Amino acid sequence: MTTSITNRPAPRWLRELAHGRAAYEELLGWPVSVRVSGRALVLATGPAASAVVMPAALGALVRKELCVAMQRVPILSDSDGGRWTFLIRPPESLRPGVGGELAEADVVLAPPGGYVVVPTSPAGRQWVEPPLPTRGLPPAYPVIAVTRRLTARRHLVLGA
Repeated sequence: MTTSITNRPAPRWLRELAHGRAAYEELLGWPVSVRVSGRALVLATGPAASAVVMPAALGALVRKELCVAMQRVPILSDSDGGRWTFLIRPPESLRPGVGGELAEADVVLAPPGGYVVVPTSPAGRQWVEPPLPTRGLPPAYPVIAVTRRLTARRHLVLGA
């Protein structure tokens, strides 16, 4: 009995994801994986990468403050534009209570072992601020510090 193997080309969406994964790895050095079940590329959060996710309105203020300080951070927008994700190097440690402060402002620091869906291309349209090939992920502390300062200011103004 012989078994015949028929070679069929991979579906177009899978080829696009594989090409995108290679671009992230070659251009940026990011540990991006193909998630076939979701037909998406994902960046694992852990020792190499993390993320801060916040409402887009707050994200725009944080981005503006970071630009003034000449800090550039890759930023993604979700599909409806309601939330922005700042991609960062993971913080080595945070003082107790910082996570709670961020959560009160509807800001989430991605835990290790999670993932962030990234566009199929490092130049995809979901990028608010696309990554640069010559730069690694920036440190977490400027993003967290600016976010805390802006949300503390908002609480003072609102009397909360």
